[in-house]
Amino acid sequence: MADDTQVRVGVKGTFVVAPVGTTAPTDPYSAWGAGWVDLGYVTEDGLTESLNENIQDFKAWGYNSPVRKQVTERATTFKITFMETSYLTLALYYGVDAADMTSSGTGSTQFLAFEEPQSNEPMYYALGMDVIDNDKPARIIVARAEVTAKGDRTYKSDTNQAFDLTFSSLTAPSGGSSITRQYGLVSLPS
Repeated sequence: MADDTQVRVGVKGTFVVAPVGTTAPTDPYSAWGAGWVDLGYVTEDGLTESLNENIQDFKAWGYNSPVRKQVTERATTFKITFMETSYLTLALYYGVDAADMTSSGTGSTQFLAFEEPQSNEPMYYALGMDVIDNDKPARIIVARAEVTAKGDRTYKSDTNQAFDLTFSSLTAPSGGSSITRQYGLVSLPS
């Protein structure tokens, strides 16, 4: 039976990152705990999730249609554009470890400095994404991901100096599923 209360939109949301292995909440209502850093405002485009699968067809001799299909590859990406400039958005965009950044000065003369690495080592993060529609939260937790695409940065007076990033989920450190999904106010049939 149709249920118009389950028609959802992404009214607002939160995007957090943490070191791989950081404990994540076990439900979509709890606050993100220690170690998770909120990356702040994102553009009005919100979050885009893409699920790409490669499927192998197995055909029997003499038959036109496959007798079986098998998923041979599955890749999930999350694309988002951060509006705020912080040590973490800079680290994610430029592939710099925060430990390799320095902060100097105080007050109005405070600044952050770093050198871009000559050879980037992969940097892995745990991701947390909340998509909220009033009282209906949806939470996506990625155990291990890395930045795999970066959009151009534009410097001009009518454009935000945003950080357009795409994250690809990777196999979890334990070898299990990398993505956990939690949907508030959704239940299994009784």
